[in-house]
Amino acid sequence: MKNAIKNNPFLVMAALFGLVLILAPWLVANSFQLRVVMLFMIYALVAMGLNILVGLAGLVSLGQAGIYALGAYAVAVLATSYGWGFFPAMLAAIVLTAIFGIALAYPTVRVRGVYLAVVTIAFGMIVQNVAIDWRTVTGGTLGISNVPRIDFGFGELGTDGLYVMIAIVVFLAFLVHHNVMYSRFGRSMRAVSQSEVAARALGIDPTARRVFAFVISAVYAGVAGGLYAYLNRYVNPDTFSFSDSIRFLLMVILGGSGTTLGPIVGAGVLTWIPNVLQAFGKWQLFAYGALLAVVIFFLPRGIVGTVTHWIDVARNRSNTRARTPQAWPRPSDEANALLRVEGKHHHGAVLATSGLTIRFGGLAAVSEVDVSIERATVHAIIGPNGAGKTTLLNALSGFYKPTEGEVLLRGHPIGGTRSDRIARDGLTRTFQNTELFADMTLEENVLVAFDSRYRGGIATAMARLPGHFGEERLMRARARMLLDYVGLADYADEIARNLAFGHQRRLEIARALALSPEVLLLDEPAAGLTHAEIDDLIALIRDLKALGITIVLVEHHVDMIMAVSDHVTVLDYGQVIASGTPDQVQDDPRVVEAYFGTAAVNPNEQGAQ
Repeated sequence: MKNAIKNNPFLVMAALFGLVLILAPWLVANSFQLRVVMLFMIYALVAMGLNILVGLAGLVSLGQAGIYALGAYAVAVLATSYGWGFFPAMLAAIVLTAIFGIALAYPTVRVRGVYLAVVTIAFGMIVQNVAIDWRTVTGGTLGISNVPRIDFGFGELGTDGLYVMIAIVVFLAFLVHHNVMYSRFGRSMRAVSQSEVAARALGIDPTARRVFAFVISAVYAGVAGGLYAYLNRYVNPDTFSFSDSIRFLLMVILGGSGTTLGPIVGAGVLTWIPNVLQAFGKWQLFAYGALLAVVIFFLPRGIVGTVTHWIDVARNRSNTRARTPQAWPRPSDEANALLRVEGKHHHGAVLATSGLTIRFGGLAAVSEVDVSIERATVHAIIGPNGAGKTTLLNALSGFYKPTEGEVLLRGHPIGGTRSDRIARDGLTRTFQNTELFADMTLEENVLVAFDSRYRGGIATAMARLPGHFGEERLMRARARMLLDYVGLADYADEIARNLAFGHQRRLEIARALALSPEVLLLDEPAAGLTHAEIDDLIALIRDLKALGITIVLVEHHVDMIMAVSDHVTVLDYGQVIASGTPDQVQDDPRVVEAYFGTAAVNPNEQGAQ
């Protein structure tokens, strides 16, 4: 039992939160304070949903009051005008807010940051103005009053009964909030927020993850709005202003975005502090603002985030030990089984281009390139700087759409196909400039790449249905195995940004291998490595080739190219100027001229002249 609690601190948090909810009615002095506690729980519900959006997906919404209003008005209208009961009215509020969550997610395809914030502000203002002007439904500025009390068939719920029901809903929402955060969906949302490019290369659809975050956030706000309508029994437009959206966002930031308890703590502080500060009279607003400024300035990670950071620092200091990266690769039966490509002895092109052209305006970065890459070989693409090598890789992996020509994977055209779909189909890559999920651990970086291998869906993650824990243990074991394969097993719990550059290269390769790719594109993997690390990289490439993986290698390290390549294609100004074995290519006069600016001169001919 002690080990279970030690290994899963969430059990302690959940128990403490549940205990607070149970004891709250006995700790307050009167019904007004109990009402404040219920308001706190409703605000915490909104904040938890917003935490998924802000803390995981990295998207700022300043229109949460609008979603909150939709839930409240949906319940109020259906309950008063149509006599709907609690469950059908709340279900309608959930469906309505989820639809608007999807609609709000659509702009993220094109806009981010402040522009997205402006879109959400506009949405909140539209909802408030519709509530004012649509008098026949919303009652206009007078609002909707006399919302019936909740009745489950054994009498109307009084204040105590309503408290119990809200507490149960909020506690269940707290569990789901945690389960989403610490699931493959939560990891992938954090990954997308830190590097969308890397997430796409690992088979994750960023748009789908952002839609999911918006829908979860909207549903939480919609449920909170419905509960508010039943608690207050009156809704009007003034309750759902832009300042409320600001307050909800502050709850998340103040408590600690991206943490489990952060939105709860933030909601508690911002619900109770205004009542405490009433003693300041006309200086109340000043004191309120000053307090927030002090907390945010001295606790930049929020209250819970800062405390967690201090605990982690203390724990790391007490557990410090010398760690030395091991030589790589470190093959094992498990690694070979995971990475081996079936049918590796089949011959023929696994990847090919035909007349591939990529233009940026009037500039042709790649021009009519024909490349045929055989299965289970190492095919190098070399050329001087600016020759179009990385552009070609971007076209092969779906990051650029061909202007002309075709890209074929196993004979099927993939030109213009989304990069995440190509990755799931067996072709992935690393990047010239490492694209890691810098604020995640090494193990989490690799786990993100296993996302498409999970069988459990959203319901399994949210409710921790049977199979979730077994699957999670399996993927973590595989992640550790791949980290050991590249000699980084001892660093599994280290934050990726803290790694030396050479180790970051190893991590990026381990993460790409998690997809068990048939084709692996390596963009200058030796850049920044020491001579010993380059020797290890050569051994890795040979080992992967032996497992049937096709390697497409862009590299400037000539000795390495000659050591591992079966075939070399040379680009210059976006065109193929030579293609053949390493020996054939290095003696080609056009290649020498491209690299050195002059054609090779035969010594005998020079003497004759």
